[in-house]
Amino acid sequence: MADPLLGIVFQDLQSVVQSQLATYWGIDQQAQKLSSNLTAIRAVLTDAERKQIASLAVKDWLQKLTDAAYVLDDILDECSIHSREMLSDDGHTSCLARAHPKDILFRFHIGKRMKNITQRFHDINEERRMFELRDGVTEKPTVDDGEDDQTTSVITEPIFCGRDEDREKVVKVLLEANNNEDLTIYPIVGMGGLGKTALAKHVFHDQRVCKHFDLTIWVYVSVDFNVKAILQSIIEYATGQNPNLHTLETMRKKVEEVLQSKRYLLVLDDVWNEDQEKWKHLEGILRFARGAKGATVLVTTRLEEVASNMETHPAYHLTELSEYDSWSLFKSYAFGPNREEKKELVAIGEDIVKKCVGSPLAIKTLGSLLRDQTAVTQWENIKESEIWDIRSESSSMTGKENSIMRALKLSYFNLELSLRRCFSFCAIFPKGFEIVKEELIHLWMANGFVKSEGNVEVEDVANNVWRKLYRRSFFQEAKSDKFGMITSCKIHDLFYDLAKSIMGEECVMVEEGRLSQLSTRVHHLHFLTYNMSVDVAAFKKVESLRTFLFGNIRQLPSNRFLRALCIRSSMLPPLNDLAHLRYLSVHDSSVRNLNDSICQLSKLQILKLESCFDFYEITKKLTQLQDLRHILINKCGSVPDMPPNIGKLRHLRTLSLFDAGSTPGYGLTELSGLRLGGRLHIRGLGNVSNEWDAKEANLKSKKELNRLYLSWGGGANSEGNNVSAERVLEALEAPSTLKGFGMEGYQGRKLPSWMGSVVVLKDLVEIILFDCNNCEELPPLGKLPHLKRVHVRGMKNVKWIDGESYEGVEEKAFPSLEKLSVENLPKLERMLRDEGVEMVPHLSQLKIDGVFNFKVPHLPCVEELHATRIVAATSFIEGVGDNMVSLKTLSVRLIKGLKVLPDQLRRLGALKDLRIGFWYDLEHFPEHVSEGLTSLRSLSISNCPKLVALPSNMSKLTSLRTVSIYDCSTLPYGLQFVPSLRTLYIVSCMFTSLPDWLGDMTTVEELWIWSCKELRSLPSSIERLTNLSYLTIYYCPHLRKRCMRETGEDWQYIKHIPEIKLDSYSLPEEKTLTLSGVSADYLAHGTASRLLDSLPKEWIWGLDYKSDRNHYYRVLALQNEYRPMAGCALVVVYTALESHCHGLNPTTHTRLAILEAPKTRTSYYSHHMTNSSLSEIERVIRVLG
Repeated sequence: MADPLLGIVFQDLQSVVQSQLATYWGIDQQAQKLSSNLTAIRAVLTDAERKQIASLAVKDWLQKLTDAAYVLDDILDECSIHSREMLSDDGHTSCLARAHPKDILFRFHIGKRMKNITQRFHDINEERRMFELRDGVTEKPTVDDGEDDQTTSVITEPIFCGRDEDREKVVKVLLEANNNEDLTIYPIVGMGGLGKTALAKHVFHDQRVCKHFDLTIWVYVSVDFNVKAILQSIIEYATGQNPNLHTLETMRKKVEEVLQSKRYLLVLDDVWNEDQEKWKHLEGILRFARGAKGATVLVTTRLEEVASNMETHPAYHLTELSEYDSWSLFKSYAFGPNREEKKELVAIGEDIVKKCVGSPLAIKTLGSLLRDQTAVTQWENIKESEIWDIRSESSSMTGKENSIMRALKLSYFNLELSLRRCFSFCAIFPKGFEIVKEELIHLWMANGFVKSEGNVEVEDVANNVWRKLYRRSFFQEAKSDKFGMITSCKIHDLFYDLAKSIMGEECVMVEEGRLSQLSTRVHHLHFLTYNMSVDVAAFKKVESLRTFLFGNIRQLPSNRFLRALCIRSSMLPPLNDLAHLRYLSVHDSSVRNLNDSICQLSKLQILKLESCFDFYEITKKLTQLQDLRHILINKCGSVPDMPPNIGKLRHLRTLSLFDAGSTPGYGLTELSGLRLGGRLHIRGLGNVSNEWDAKEANLKSKKELNRLYLSWGGGANSEGNNVSAERVLEALEAPSTLKGFGMEGYQGRKLPSWMGSVVVLKDLVEIILFDCNNCEELPPLGKLPHLKRVHVRGMKNVKWIDGESYEGVEEKAFPSLEKLSVENLPKLERMLRDEGVEMVPHLSQLKIDGVFNFKVPHLPCVEELHATRIVAATSFIEGVGDNMVSLKTLSVRLIKGLKVLPDQLRRLGALKDLRIGFWYDLEHFPEHVSEGLTSLRSLSISNCPKLVALPSNMSKLTSLRTVSIYDCSTLPYGLQFVPSLRTLYIVSCMFTSLPDWLGDMTTVEELWIWSCKELRSLPSSIERLTNLSYLTIYYCPHLRKRCMRETGEDWQYIKHIPEIKLDSYSLPEEKTLTLSGVSADYLAHGTASRLLDSLPKEWIWGLDYKSDRNHYYRVLALQNEYRPMAGCALVVVYTALESHCHGLNPTTHTRLAILEAPKTRTSYYSHHMTNSSLSEIERVIRVLG
């Protein structure tokens, strides 16, 4: 563990000696002694690393060496910082600097510290003689195979071998789960490393399972069986959103809403909890959620006690792989498909496999290790390693579990030394944590675990390290983003235990209330509770703290040698004593700006700001930080103007945003010499003074860029210009490596030649073209082989998505397209100019908004269609019925003039979810529609004021389970004939009574009545609903009074219902908005990223509704338990977002309303709010005082 760090400090020490600074500072003698001791120690390090496996004394000696190396590294880094401060502009040390009191004081302190550390290394060197360590045992450097991690779009997950029979047995149980039970619990039990999680994943993704269950949810549990955390994970997985709920009761209600009436599969992975009360608590919540018959919880666990506590279906015991399957799995990793299986290696490999005791994890790990080793002696060394003879790894492990851990340890100690440090550092994360690849690499860089090698940049070295660790199976479960680039990974629990045992006290994770006095050996600290306050006294003994993650802290501990700092606190702590810092990440903070004080961080390499919604300003002196390599600003409410002269940062590799301008320091020439990669957004292109400036940006040469976004419009750095947008865009030729490209606000008529080149755009996965109003055509999108997502908006003259000729071409158009979104393309006629061309074999999602005469082509794979503001609605819907046979979700909104639903919808036999909204003239459904919709499970009808009845043959809809009626004038007649209806939502309807035939809907189990302010009573027939088990009445003040327990006039009709929920809502008074001269329009400015377009009407009285070519305001009734507290003032910022959230400049319109009850204090609440919205509301509240 010490060798990589020792190598770094040895090189730095030599640099100090060779620069003659050691002589000037009077530490040359100590430096020479240190070099001598370091040389002697490094010579035996490899042998020491090997012997520590069996010798605790050697392991302790190595830890002492590591601790001392940290201190020496701090001293040498301090020398580097001071020498940089001494340099004059010409790069030489000035005479005045040498006489400065600060320099004299530095020489005194550095001399004292060097004397102490020299003696410390001398003692360590003397102690090594006790262990009879052999020198000259060195590690052979491995040759890089040249693979570039960025060129691989997907890394194949580990091979699933020998578990087909296990999978079939588990799947059979799930499919045959007792439909008479509300919930089945089915545990998979087996020791660590057998592949329980892998088996569960293959079951989870099995097509038969996906088809059988309405909803599938995966939750990783691990050691901490926290019911709230599990419920939160269930909600997030099922809804795709963070619910931002804080109490157990609100979580329980939301889980109930998510799971209700659904046959779901919930996987709880890696459960350790033996406390039966905790399990019973969770089980009770799941049962109370009333899922459909056959709902199942699949549990993976190592412990038999966990399975027995669950008292349900007999556990499935996963056993070791057979010898045959073990060898097959080993071969696939060690030899691969093309490597020769030498007889000698096969014989040795068979013996190695036997030592792995049928564990897939151990087998694939050692197979990965041996993949690149071809010599018989290398295989023999693994087979005969002394690690196999270690008596016991842990007293709590069985013999087989110890064998597995030995195999993992053997693989670890056969890694290159530099890789070992990078892997073991992962002990800083919690078990089961999804490790973000970019963040991990940046932390490696900050801590000096990876360095540049010759002409190979440090990021490329780090990417290669990551790839090697993945190939060796130390990392697994790699996830990719929508562009196919790997973003995260996990570590198997046993590998994590190995990393923890190696790091010992070096890595500490702190949970709430558990921060005690930290050891002198602590170097890396991770706070798992973000809002935990930190007592700096706990750091008193810490000698060299390097990493500090996610502390909510105003004052940092007095350890100035931090290399990596990631904080989540309202305010940024003072930075003046953090000169050694390489990595600064600020998350979820109220920090408003980064002022000149950040320029004191002369060693800073990585600057990240994320979810800082008040942030608006960054110092213009940022370019003083010459070591900066990455500037990342994400999800900040108001993205600030970037500083001028960005080209001075010659090491810069990532720049998420660049502001183009015509004033000095803001020209595109600033980008010319920068080797940028990742994502780049250039905004303000309307400010560019000439096309030559654009050409000097040299974007074409930046091959490491994978996402590029260009936007026009004015800005603060402009002096005005009349340069043609077409010439500027032509000069901004993109590199051919792009996977994502976006453009907004371009006013040219023609696209540049490079955008018409399939060669330049060949790797594109996603393209976004917004508000290019004058463009008459699009790029040759249909011929791009990897294009999966297309978003086009605001192009009034475009007639075809692809206007290229396909004459004589055999290939399909849009061969990979999965998602297409077109908005405000009034002249769009067809997908392709050429008719009769086979196309879009994989298109599954289609969104069409503001298109007048689009001819629906044959789209056999589309499963989800959202259509809004379609003028030729009849022909469009007829085309949908004729050409989208696989459609499962159909949403059609804002349709005028159509009185009858087109009969062609009956052809959609696969349709499960139908949503109809804002059909102002719709009067009825044709009878034949019901006959064809045999798969329909959910029907939503909103804002259809003339619709009073549904077809009389609604009895044909045998699969229909849920109906939602929003903002309608009456409950449509015919609903009572649906034979299998389970849930009925009645929301924001203005009728005063419900029909008596409601009592005929005898299959209904849940009835939700929300925001029906005029509804006066329930029909007496509701008492005939004997299956009704759940009734919710919210925001219905008149009805609420009549349904009060015992005293309400309608209580007699509903008292048979097991669960009834009534709110305490009463109508608030509307108040006018007065802000002491500050207008609501003023507050609306600068809220470009505030999104809140789903609020109950009663919250926002008086706001005008608008609908135009760019957007329409949607105001929906409250759809869960959230509501303003009784008797409080409510401040609401209501925003309609006018653009897609893809990093381009969004345009918004904001309205402000205040509702205030007769008494009490100011508060606020929201429905489905983003953090950005919350931040804006908090700001408004502060303005109001």
